[in-house]
Amino acid sequence: MLEVALSLHRQVREGWRLGSAAPLPSLPASPAHLVIAGMGGSAIGGDLLAAVLEPRLPLPLVVVRDSRLPSYVGPRSVVIAVSYSGETEETIAAAEQAVRAGAALLAITSGGRLAEISGRVARVPAGLPPRAALGYLMIPALAALERWGLTGPCAGDVEEAATVLQEVASEIGPAVPTSRNAAKRLAGHMSGRIPAVYAGSPEVEAAARRWKCQFNENSKAFATWNTFPELTHNETVGWASPAEVLGMVAAVVLLGGDESERAIRRIRVTCDQAFRKAAGVHEIRGRGGSRLSRLLSLVLMGDATSIYLAYLRGVDPTPVEAITAVKRRMRES
Repeated sequence: MLEVALSLHRQVREGWRLGSAAPLPSLPASPAHLVIAGMGGSAIGGDLLAAVLEPRLPLPLVVVRDSRLPSYVGPRSVVIAVSYSGETEETIAAAEQAVRAGAALLAITSGGRLAEISGRVARVPAGLPPRAALGYLMIPALAALERWGLTGPCAGDVEEAATVLQEVASEIGPAVPTSRNAAKRLAGHMSGRIPAVYAGSPEVEAAARRWKCQFNENSKAFATWNTFPELTHNETVGWASPAEVLGMVAAVVLLGGDESERAIRRIRVTCDQAFRKAAGVHEIRGRGGSRLSRLLSLVLMGDATSIYLAYLRGVDPTPVEAITAVKRRMRES
C-alpha cells in the first residue's frame, strides 16, 4: 500500500494520458451542469476536481454519493460515473438513471457492469484498492473536461503536480528516517489518539475529507474532519468537552498555502482558544503553484501518514473487512 501511495505521481501522468485518449460522449449543445457520481475512494476524486476547477469551471459541478441522481438531470446534463471496480451498486444505478434521462455519460472504471452501461469509457488499470487509484480515477475526468472545452489548458498543472508529488514522495519514503520524515513523525503523534483533520479553507476541504477516510480505511482508526471558517460557528463550542476526552484528540490543520492574513489569523485564534486542550495541533501546508499541486501534495502526505499509523498500530492497511462484510450482507439479502 505504501509503495502504491508514493507512486501517485505516476498515476497522475498515466491518468492524464488515458483521459486524453478515451472516447468521449458528445457534449450537449448548451450543457447546464456537471455531475460526478461515485462512492468512497471512487468519489473523492470528484471532490478534489471540484475544488481544483471552482475558479474557472463555467458550469455547476455536484458530486453525488448515492444511487439516485438529482431530479434535474436530463438531456443537458453531463454525468461522469466513477467506479474503480465497475461493480459499485450505487454508481451503476446512477449511471442507468443518466442513460434513461438522456444525459451525456462518461464512465471511468477498470471494467465491470459500468463499462457495459456506458458507451464511452476511460478504462484504467485494475488490481488496486479503489482508494489507492486516485490518480487513475480523478485525472482522466480533468482531461475530459479540457477536451470538452470546459476548462482552460490543464496539462501544465498536471505535470507540475506530478513533479511536486515525486519530490514529496522522496522525502517521506520508508528509507527516510523519522527525524527527517514528516509523515512518520505525524503518524507518531497520531498513535493512540483520535485524528481531527481541519481544512484551513474550503479550497482544501476535499483533502481534509480524504485524510479522514484514509485514517479510517488504512489505519483502521476513528477520525473526524471539518472546515474553516464554518467550524468556528459550531464545532469550536464542542471543544468545551472534558479535558480527559479532548486529550485523546490530535488536531491537524491543512493549509493550501494561499490563505489570506485574516484567514490565518482566524485559524491561529481558534487553535489558541478552542484546541488548547488537544493532544497536539499540527499544520501541514500544500506545495506548488496550482490548486491541483497543493491539493494532491496534501493528499499524499495524508495517505503516507495513515499507512505509517497502520504500521504503528500493527494492522494491515490494505483489507477493509467491515466494508466487505456490509457488501456481502447486502448481496445475500
